[in-house]
Amino acid sequence: MALGPRIASHPAPAVPGSVDYRLRRRRLLADVEAGTVSRSEACDAHPDLIRAARNAAPPLGRDCPLCPDGDLRIVGYVFGPRLGSGGKCVVSDAELQRLAQRNGNFVAYEVEVCPKCGWNHLIRRYPL
Repeated sequence: MALGPRIASHPAPAVPGSVDYRLRRRRLLADVEAGTVSRSEACDAHPDLIRAARNAAPPLGRDCPLCPDGDLRIVGYVFGPRLGSGGKCVVSDAELQRLAQRNGNFVAYEVEVCPKCGWNHLIRRYPL
């Protein structure tokens, strides 16, 4: 499974057990535009998520849906045995593949983040 660029251009093929959150994203953006959800509520990324996006995640080459100067990034996390309660931030496909080779059940999460305004949204979750 590739991080980032696949989401930017084409969704990754469906993997059994994967969940795609693009429809929920679209609904949240419509609610922000309609005023039923505040922009500050949608742009509430945790400082560690913003730091990972700013310092480790590659740019997607897509603009943030909520701020004109934001450059979206994908931050990946993997949760599973011996990774700790906070999981592991994964920033490369090679690192993701290494984790996939380990014994145990691992689940990957991809979060779209704008380091400028704090927009963040879970894009998809899938088993490794």
